[in-house]
Amino acid sequence: MRQGYWLVPVLMWASVAVGGEVSIVQRDASLRITIGGDIFTVFRYGDDLPKPYFLPVTAENGWDLLSKAEFGDETVAGRAAFVCEESLTVKQNGETQQLPFGTLVQVSKVDDNRVEILESDSAVPRSALAPLAGTVTRLVNLNPPQIKDRNSPQKKNDHPHHKGIWLSVDEVNGIKFWNEDGRIKTHSVKVLSTGKKQASFELVAHWMGVDDKPLLRQTTIYTIYDDFFLGCDTTFSAIDQPVSFGDTKEGMFAIRLPNSMREMISQGPVRNAEGKSGSEPCWGLESPWVDYCGKVDDNTLGVTLMDHPANPRRSRYHVRNYGLFAINPFGTKSYSRGELPEQPLTLEPNGEGARFRYGLYVHAENIPDEAISKRYATFVNDLN
Repeated sequence: MRQGYWLVPVLMWASVAVGGEVSIVQRDASLRITIGGDIFTVFRYGDDLPKPYFLPVTAENGWDLLSKAEFGDETVAGRAAFVCEESLTVKQNGETQQLPFGTLVQVSKVDDNRVEILESDSAVPRSALAPLAGTVTRLVNLNPPQIKDRNSPQKKNDHPHHKGIWLSVDEVNGIKFWNEDGRIKTHSVKVLSTGKKQASFELVAHWMGVDDKPLLRQTTIYTIYDDFFLGCDTTFSAIDQPVSFGDTKEGMFAIRLPNSMREMISQGPVRNAEGKSGSEPCWGLESPWVDYCGKVDDNTLGVTLMDHPANPRRSRYHVRNYGLFAINPFGTKSYSRGELPEQPLTLEPNGEGARFRYGLYVHAENIPDEAISKRYATFVNDLN
C-alpha cells in the first residue's frame, strides 16, 4: 500500500445478507447473473452495442417490494418487471409471442420460482425477470419523448450513453469513449466460476481507434458476491502504439441510477467516508467510498462505489444530483477546477499495463457508515 493512502480496518465483515448460489448463464450476447435464483444483473456485450454494460441491476428482496406494490403508470415502478432474457417466449390468447430483452411486463402474482404476468396466459420463471421496485439502474429509452422538464419522471433521454453499469472514459488518444464517439468492442467473454458465495467472469474488450483497429486492450475480471456486491478488476494494455489517457471528468466505472433515486428528486442522502454530505460537496474528491441513496416508489435503495488502495493513483467521484455516479482516476485537473495539474497516463506497446480495482455495493435501506466501512475492508482484502 502506498504511503499516505487510507488505513483499512482489520476487522472483516461477514455479510448479513446471504443471497445463496451465485449463477451465471451465458447466452449469445449476454450473461444472466442470478443470486439465490433471482436476477441480480444482466451483462450485455452484443456486436450491435457501442460498449458492453450491465442492465438492469437489482437490490436484495426486490420481489418482496414488488409484491407489496400497486399497479401504476410509467412514472412508478409499481408491479412492473424487466425482461432479462434475450427473448422470452409467452403465450397470450393461444398465440405464441416473443418478448425481447428490456420489455416491461406487469406482474399479477409472485410465487417461489415463477410469476404470473398480464402479458402471458401461463406463469414465467422468476429468473427471467427483474422487478423494477428493486432496480437501481434507470431504463434506457433510445426513442424517447422530447420532455423538457428535468424533474419529469418520464425523462429518460438525457445522456443516452449512461447505460446501466459501464466502464469507459473520454480522452483516450483524443477519442471520447465515454460519449460513445469511439467503440469498445467485445473480444471475448468467459465464465470463470460460479458457486455458493460468488461467481466471476472475464471480459476482454478492444477500444477501437479512429482507423477502426484495436487501440487499447481491456481485460476485466468481474466478481459477483452473494451480498449484491460487484467487484471490478481491470487492466489496460496498449496494443501496437502508445496510448495516452488525458485529463477528463468523464469516466470511468459508472452507474446511472433510476430517475426517482436522483438526489434532485429524492434528496439522497449522498455521503462519503469522510462525512461530507451531498453530491456537490462529494464531487471531485478522493475518498475510500461514496454512497448514494434514493427512493424507488416508497422504498429506499442505495449504491456504494469504492476505490481500492492498491490502485496506481487515487480516484475521484463524478457524482451528480441527476443520478450519474462514477469513479475516475483520470481527472485531477478537471475535478479540482484547475487547482491541481493534469496527471496523464501513457501506456507503451508491450509495456506494463495499468490495473484498477473498484467495488459497487447494492443495498436496501440507508445503511450506516460502519456497515459500509466493514464491506469496504472485505472488498480491499478480496481484490488484493
